Amino acid sequence: MVRKIYTTLIILSLSAIAFVYADEPQFPGLRSNERYMALKKQNGALLEREDSIQLIINSTREEFNRKRSIDSIIISPTDIEQFTSHILTLEEQIFELRQQRGDVITELNNIEQEYILAHMFSSSPIEESDNTAPSNNVIQNPILIKNDIFRDNLSEVDYEELEAAQDEDDMMMELCNEYASLYNDLSNTSRLYMQTTSESVADSLFSVYNTLKTTASVLNEDIDRQWAHIIDTKYYAYGYILEKNNRYDLLDSSSAKFSEMQQRCANEDGIYNSDAVMHYAIGYPTLLDYEIAVAQEMGLTEALSALQSKQKSLVVPEYKYEIIDMQRRLFLDYAPIKVGKTNFYNNNNPVPELKVYERGTIYRILLGTFRTKQPMTLFKGIQPLYITQDENKEYSYYVGGFATLKEAEEAQLFLKDKDFKRPEICRWRDGEMINIDNLSKNEDDTENVAPVGSRYVVILDCSTISDALRETITSTSPDKSISRRGAQFAIGTFTDHSEADLLLSTIEEKHPEITVSIEELNF
Repeated sequence: MVRKIYTTLIILSLSAIAFVYADEPQFPGLRSNERYMALKKQNGALLEREDSIQLIINSTREEFNRKRSIDSIIISPTDIEQFTSHILTLEEQIFELRQQRGDVITELNNIEQEYILAHMFSSSPIEESDNTAPSNNVIQNPILIKNDIFRDNLSEVDYEELEAAQDEDDMMMELCNEYASLYNDLSNTSRLYMQTTSESVADSLFSVYNTLKTTASVLNEDIDRQWAHIIDTKYYAYGYILEKNNRYDLLDSSSAKFSEMQQRCANEDGIYNSDAVMHYAIGYPTLLDYEIAVAQEMGLTEALSALQSKQKSLVVPEYKYEIIDMQRRLFLDYAPIKVGKTNFYNNNNPVPELKVYERGTIYRILLGTFRTKQPMTLFKGIQPLYITQDENKEYSYYVGGFATLKEAEEAQLFLKDKDFKRPEICRWRDGEMINIDNLSKNEDDTENVAPVGSRYVVILDCSTISDALRETITSTSPDKSISRRGAQFAIGTFTDHSEADLLLSTIEEKHPEITVSIEELNF
């Protein structure tokens, strides 16, 4: 639904004249037209309703963001979903109002065009409101492209394109403001995600983040496509008019300024979260300067005055948004072994059940498996302990939590020094457990199990490695080499599967077009 709202906004044609209409007609002679005046009143009412809903959206977002900024207030996943649903409902209402206004404005424009055509060849000039004044008996329009020089010199197809570009131009700032709001939501969600200590809350926030990121990506593409169309269409039309009227000096100077603007944009590509918003923020002032120059060169005084007023009040959108690249957190219970003088666990504080994580890699030390629960004195005050019960109703006791095999091996030696007879290293990877120390004893039990000392490489199925992909690899795994393997590339080697898995996940997220896998090398 959000995508529908954004993409429809792009093609919605709202005349720029209509935006400045109040209840007074552009042409006083239309005051006697009852249908026209009724439409003017209807347009004003629709605009007022739209503004009211927009105020509600803004205040709702401000209140929600205020609550999220207060550490003592916990925003539940349900609250986030309700907020998102409420905002989308309000935005749908605005979209429906804009559709209604579009129909109203289209009819208003048709009536005005009929009025102009009916009075174009009359002996008396068309009476306009005070903000427009004819010059040399030629009807001028405060909107640059609405002047006859464009209609008369451009083909029908080219002029329709120019009108579409003007309608898009009128919507650009609104789209950029929508992106700013989405970016603020992204930033707040990312901050809360990194702060929370609850895995369930983190999962909900990660889901919200991905939804917001997708929405922002769609909007970014819309802004980029729309701005490219505006630039291409307007520069072509203005250049054609200037060349046809032999205004080569202005044509040459505008071309040089356009090149400078393009170069500045190219220099800042990839620095901020949205290249599209940056391109518009940098490019629009240059386009506006060009339009002022064209209006002045062509003697279009009404358009010149309107454009100069716009320039004086111009506020370009913020675009220096810091790149947000939130990586999925692994809430793994890494914990070194501690030894207390007294037993930490008792009847009031029993040994907790071992938690199995669906994602990530963690090592623990198995102290023993027993038919019955054991007294705490057996474990000599060590912590943290965990307990499991298997299908045979036997109890296994584990201690610690380690990120790497090396850390687990050091903990194993420590326990042996504490006179634990057979501490064994066990590894959980994405919810699957193996007893590493038993591998050498059960050589037949090697299916889908990586032996101690395994090495891994990350395999990329691609013909070339782009600069963006190379940056992802070096930033995630800076010490790993990249080598070609026929039609593939190999990265590594890795001694820890979790490190290889992190690179794989990062590449899959940032470069979904690349097929990536992990290959195990046995020595």
